[in-house]
Amino acid sequence: MSERFSKYIVYVDESGDHGLASPEYPVFVLPFCIFDKDAYAAQVTPAMQRFKFKHFGHDTVVLHEREVRKAMRPFDFLLDAARREAFHTDLTELIREAPFKLVAAVIDKPRLYERYAEPDNPYHLALQFGLERIEMFRKSERDEGPRRHRDQVPALAERR
Repeated sequence: MSERFSKYIVYVDESGDHGLASPEYPVFVLPFCIFDKDAYAAQVTPAMQRFKFKHFGHDTVVLHEREVRKAMRPFDFLLDAARREAFHTDLTELIREAPFKLVAAVIDKPRLYERYAEPDNPYHLALQFGLERIEMFRKSERDEGPRRHRDQVPALAERR
């Protein structure tokens, strides 16, 4: 029997620049984190809130890798070695304990450019790869909810 919604939620973010003419970022990465919704609500969300409360005093901060790495506000407390160590230890543990599946598409842009006269956009290639793998995962899990909700993900519909 088909469920109304998928039992999974997927979060996607990018690392690097998807343009082919950016030697500063020779690799483009598009990771897809697949969470069972029940586990996400019961375990991941409360763990992330506890982490944020502990290190920021509130849970509205967004963890951006560049800001963390460069200790930019609101991460400037990471300039203190002891606080940085505690932050990274706690974050590593949070990720280690989080129940999720990871699908990552990694595009070596110089190699792609060398191999094809007119290569596809790395973002589009990575997105296609990731979505194919998510669909394979869902089939293997017999997750028969809708594949996507166009009204909830307009950017996906526009990219086609």
